[in-house]
Amino acid sequence: MKYRQNDAIVCHFVVFVVCWGALLPQVFLDEAVVVTCLRPLFYIFSVKSDITFRNILYFCTMRHLLTVIAILLAFACCTTEADRSRMRAELDSINQRNRNDQPFTVADVEPYVQFFDNHGTPNDRLLAHYLLGRAYHEHGEAPMALQCYQEATERADTTATDCDYKQLSRVYGQMADIFYYQGLYRQELVYQLLATKYAWKGEDTLAALMCREQESFAYARLSNTDSAIAIIDDVAEKYLEYGYPSYSAVSLGTNILRLLDKGDYMKAKKNMDIYESQSGYFDSVGNIETGREIYYKAKGRYYLYIGILDSAEYWFRKELRDGKDFDNQDAGAKGLVELYQRLHQSDSVAKYSVYAYAMSDSAYARRTTKEVERMQAMYDYTRHQEIAHKESVRADLANDRLLISLIVLLTVFLVSSWLYIARKKVIESLKNAEIELNEISIENLALKQDADANRQLITENEKRIKQLEKKLGKYGKLIFFGAERMENDLKKSANYQLLQVFAYKGQKLSESHWDIVNNLINEYYPGFYDFIVLNMAIDSREYKICLLLRLHFKASEIANMLAVTPPYISKTCTEILESLYGKQGSSKELSRELCKIN
Repeated sequence: MKYRQNDAIVCHFVVFVVCWGALLPQVFLDEAVVVTCLRPLFYIFSVKSDITFRNILYFCTMRHLLTVIAILLAFACCTTEADRSRMRAELDSINQRNRNDQPFTVADVEPYVQFFDNHGTPNDRLLAHYLLGRAYHEHGEAPMALQCYQEATERADTTATDCDYKQLSRVYGQMADIFYYQGLYRQELVYQLLATKYAWKGEDTLAALMCREQESFAYARLSNTDSAIAIIDDVAEKYLEYGYPSYSAVSLGTNILRLLDKGDYMKAKKNMDIYESQSGYFDSVGNIETGREIYYKAKGRYYLYIGILDSAEYWFRKELRDGKDFDNQDAGAKGLVELYQRLHQSDSVAKYSVYAYAMSDSAYARRTTKEVERMQAMYDYTRHQEIAHKESVRADLANDRLLISLIVLLTVFLVSSWLYIARKKVIESLKNAEIELNEISIENLALKQDADANRQLITENEKRIKQLEKKLGKYGKLIFFGAERMENDLKKSANYQLLQVFAYKGQKLSESHWDIVNNLINEYYPGFYDFIVLNMAIDSREYKICLLLRLHFKASEIANMLAVTPPYISKTCTEILESLYGKQGSSKELSRELCKIN
């Protein structure tokens, strides 16, 4: 099962749709708000007549469409509680494998990280990222493991009452271990303290004491032996206090070499006796379990320092015999060298010095190999980080574009739908107003035949006619008829045909004719009238040329109608084109530009 990061983007889109669906009906309950909000939009789309609440109520049907979209998207991207429970059970199974030291891979955990990042609780995310870090750690990728642990701590909600403090303590403990093996002991102390803190908050006493015990190793590596010894003494007491005697004995065992180095042989012997009798690591004849033979080094050194040399030799040789790794061989050989130096046996000193030197070389070679592997892992991690950062930036940009595109598309869809429905309603209203105006005008003509008897009705009708004319407005015809029909209606009008006769005969227009030109422009091209008034002085020759061009007259015809020469018209058109549009061209080019304005 694969879960993409884009699920989050889709969920954001669902929320956006649901919010719109919830807000629309609330907004439409307030007539003033609706009319105020939509009036600028209707003006942009050349609608300047009255917009009433009745015309806009139809928009509320958009709510149903938005609800359907929201439900479909919710089904497409949301998960059920059963899905979460099943995924959590599978994640717990992997966690159990981790506790039992059973292998699992990064690929096993990644689907759960992706799922719970989108659909889980903070505790789910904490565990998923922790297990991903454990998978990386088991594959020798300590830097990647550290990053996963850091992400796990960021997913935890430490302010919540149900925060899994025990799990959070384990995460910090793992981070501290990585810093220890990387030689970053001060950083280890920081995270061990956090691990201890959250173990106590999670009421995990044993884990808290174990984390506290780990601090001693960091202090020892920092050559702060006194602090290391004090921490172990304190932890050993608390182990006994809380009923963990074997843990107490094991912790005291770590202090033995430190006490010997300080010359506190009596306390060292006491710790040795407790370690051997209560740790559970020794059999009935005093042999320590396999893998812990390094203890014989401490015991041999104890007898060496108190002067019981035969016992010291026994334990050093026992370490050489039972401990097969380089560290035990090196420690046993060095112990014998120190012993034979005290006995002044130069041959034995030389023999075991050579052997100790060889074992030291082997141990050093092994440590060097591990260091090279650590550096290689760090290099791989750095390279991976660079690639991951680039991919993350690319993915974030893609997600941002997707989210913005979805929001823009939805917004455009909503606005377009609003404007389409509103325009349709307004046109229907204008059509009814046109019909009513014609009917009242005819009725008024009939009433005027007996004006004295019908004076009151005539007054009421004239008042209503003014109201309808105002409602239709100068943009009413353009909205009702449309631009193409307006052009045809213009050319069929008597006034326009009269102007065509003057143009055909080459006669100059009189003042009354110019009133006709202005009325035609104002009636059929209201937008052009507003445009030309804003950009030119009224009644100027340039103003008149533009009016006639918009009425589709040719340059030669305009020259006759103004009683000027055609070259003058061509020159003036070139100047107007440069002034209005910033480009060069002829009268035809100017006519094409002006005819785009209605």
